[in-house]
Amino acid sequence: MKPTEETTRHAIKAYVQPARDRGDETIRIRVGNLQKELGWTGRTPSVFSTLKSQPFQKEAGVELIEKRGGPASGGPSTTVEFVYRVLNTPNGAGEPQKSPPDGGGLMDLYGIGAEAFKQLGGGEAYLNRERAEFRFATEDYPFTGRKK
Repeated sequence: MKPTEETTRHAIKAYVQPARDRGDETIRIRVGNLQKELGWTGRTPSVFSTLKSQPFQKEAGVELIEKRGGPASGGPSTTVEFVYRVLNTPNGAGEPQKSPPDGGGLMDLYGIGAEAFKQLGGGEAYLNRERAEFRFATEDYPFTGRKK
């Protein structure tokens, strides 16, 4: 399992789910604490970037509202604490819905406009007609010179 996946699973299991069960509105996760709980050393940048990422927030059903502590540069540090808002999950079961991996849901849309384009004589014919009928405003108002 990748460190990102392990970080995500642990954060959800140890922080997000218990907070959701208690009805908490916010969660605080300190990078150093999570890294220590996983028994890791030297993985601060990985834990930091995972907790900051949109995929983590989406999967956990949380929204990052504040980043506290750490160096002035804002970079990764064990002292950084992320504060999240617990969101209502779409399925109401306390587990966020996952999107299909590798854009699998996008493939469900393949061919969605095929019937409409067939009625218009095919996609290529439709595009050619549109291009032929399209006029630029400059064709109606010829360019007379440069502004000075």
